[in-house]
Amino acid sequence: MKQASRSERQQQARSVATYERLIGATLDVIHDVGYHAATTQEIAERAQVSRGALLYHFPARADIILAAMERLLDDGTAEIRAVARRVQNGELSLEGFVGFLWELFSGRFFYLSLEMITEARNDADLRERMVPVVKRFHEALDSTWVEFCNPEKRTAREARIILNLTVCLVRGMGVQTVLRQDPGYFADMIAAWKALLPQIVEGEAGDAMFGGPAFRKR
Repeated sequence: MKQASRSERQQQARSVATYERLIGATLDVIHDVGYHAATTQEIAERAQVSRGALLYHFPARADIILAAMERLLDDGTAEIRAVARRVQNGELSLEGFVGFLWELFSGRFFYLSLEMITEARNDADLRERMVPVVKRFHEALDSTWVEFCNPEKRTAREARIILNLTVCLVRGMGVQTVLRQDPGYFADMIAAWKALLPQIVEGEAGDAMFGGPAFRKR
């Protein structure tokens, strides 16, 4: 097989660098001005590349939006897995993991995903393309949580339920932060969940939750 010449390798490296700048610029623009105001012209200017270079990599606006969404969720997944390993290794408490999730779902990551998910509600094509991307993210979340839940205490299904309860809590709180600037309010709820979660994962609260008739029937 013929090896690429030095000039070809340099061109490939420039192409990859351009692609990465475009992805980063897309996320920055959506975060700064919102989904609808994030034009391809603004993205190209922010990435400091020509419009032609943008169209070479992403022929349609939806293409770059979806690629940016994939990058956002892939990076979020990697970060979650890294923090989960710290829990598994005893470097971080379960309560610390909840604190990490709250930061994730109340900051840049959450607001970017919220912009795209809200748009997908009324854009059938975007929604269809985003569904498998989001599904992969949640499957990664589920598998990560199952890994550090004690299998002798909680089944994989129970572990996934516990995780999704936690994620739904911090996601709902994240939505509230858009219109409610009240750090103490959110701090109280996070503190309450941090206190309750170990009892669900290992203690009597979880035994009562999963030992009830609603769960035994399934």
